[in-house]
Amino acid sequence: MIGVIGCGNMAQAIVKGFYKKNKEYNFLTYTPNFIQAEKLAKEINGQAVKDLQGIQPASTVIIACKPQQLGTLVEDLAKNGVSFANKHVISILAATPLSTLIEKLGSKKVTRIMPNTPAFLGEGISLILHSEDVEEDQKKFVSMFFEACGKTFTLDSEEQFDKVTTVSGSGPAYVYLFAKTMRDKLTDWGLDEKIAREIVVQLFIGSSNLMDEEKELSLDELIAKVTSKGGVTIEAVRSFENDNLGEITSKALDSAYSRSSEIVKEISNL
Repeated sequence: MIGVIGCGNMAQAIVKGFYKKNKEYNFLTYTPNFIQAEKLAKEINGQAVKDLQGIQPASTVIIACKPQQLGTLVEDLAKNGVSFANKHVISILAATPLSTLIEKLGSKKVTRIMPNTPAFLGEGISLILHSEDVEEDQKKFVSMFFEACGKTFTLDSEEQFDKVTTVSGSGPAYVYLFAKTMRDKLTDWGLDEKIAREIVVQLFIGSSNLMDEEKELSLDELIAKVTSKGGVTIEAVRSFENDNLGEITSKALDSAYSRSSEIVKEISNL
């Protein structure tokens, strides 16, 4: 039995993605207003519960509320007499360390997950970090569960997990931003906005698929295959390099990680 606390868009995408491929599992869903829990339960042949005591039969619990709601959740669990001591807790709360989750939820078997929005299409990235007490069969279950929504990557430390999150978790926004800059330039040149967007979107789809297909080539080699000495493309690439695109990217990711570290401290003090 799998419990789901918090049934927002990301939780729905992950749970429904898993259920499509694994219909033998049973779910218990909970949200304070019941509406979202009931909606999700109907789509996965689960059961929505009206209080946290209804989650008690689940041996695995996925927590998908907002990080700022963790304190309230802990209080509600205590009020309802619910203990997670013998449960495997899977948290998709951002910036909430294993130590905080273990301390506040009372379970030593905790797994952190950081998914990203392409999970809605089954093309997501899910980072995985397990506490020391998570058992091997539980680790295998986590990988199976989140592979239904894309690729999974198990990391070795909290610091590594939080740093990589600035790329995998936040990364879709960077891709959209870069796409927007090219769409805007095409519209400046007089192209219809809808057509400009379609061209840029297809550019990312095609290039990403080709990059995945040609795994034996380094990224530098892929760049070289598109550029030629004295050609058009090399001029744009040189412009990016002269403007220190690499340094701009590095600075942006460092800023994201810095903010993540601040949020970790804020959440720990709730």
